[in-house]
Amino acid sequence: MELFLKAPLTNEIARIHLQRAWYVALGSAAVMLLGGLVWTSLNLLLGAVILVGLGHGMISRSWVSAGALLIYLVAMLLEAGWHQRQPLLVVLALAVAYFLAQGFRAAWWWWDQEEHGPGNAPGASAASSGSGSEEGRE
Repeated sequence: MELFLKAPLTNEIARIHLQRAWYVALGSAAVMLLGGLVWTSLNLLLGAVILVGLGHGMISRSWVSAGALLIYLVAMLLEAGWHQRQPLLVVLALAVAYFLAQGFRAAWWWWDQEEHGPGNAPGASAASSGSGSEEGRE
């Protein structure tokens, strides 16, 4: 399996993207959970719960959860890297962003398939119905 998939999305490729993004979310949540237990930090414990919840929503093909997971985890890593002056956390944020963006892309693709059907353009139904014309009303 290739790391950088450039092919158009199919059900199989989208499933792989979501699976990889789920593993990134679970790994990040596990690190936050362990950190919360070691340093008795409620913020880290709750962050781990948030990551698992958003990751579960992403696995359920919710593009909203996938987008929120991407924004939350990347912003948190970037903020921690900036605040602690740890450039490695910024590099980690970029790696996490890649996998979570692919998960978001897959969830969005599935939503588009359910909304418009496979192979249908988003504006095709409005153009074929003639809703904008005045002809035929007279």
